[in-house]
Amino acid sequence: MAKRTRKTRAVLTGLGRLGLHAKPDDVAAELAKYGIEVSVGFVQKVKIEVMKDTSGIRRQKAKLAMAEPHPKVRAVRKTPARRLQGR
Repeated sequence: MAKRTRKTRAVLTGLGRLGLHAKPDDVAAELAKYGIEVSVGFVQKVKIEVMKDTSGIRRQKAKLAMAEPHPKVRAVRKTPARRLQGR
């Protein structure tokens, strides 16, 4: 199990370097340079899990933002400036 965790961490690092929109082939080739052999399917699986996590976090934040009541701010009445008389 520890081996799988290391590979997952390596794939996450590779995705961080190349970007989340990198092709799984490119990530696997990048990791092969360092002697880490992972399949393209494994890279795709890890990539999908990362995308699911980030979209879930976004949805949760949006849901919380909608649930918070807005503080009531009283509108300040605008009054015209006083005019100096006699000048």
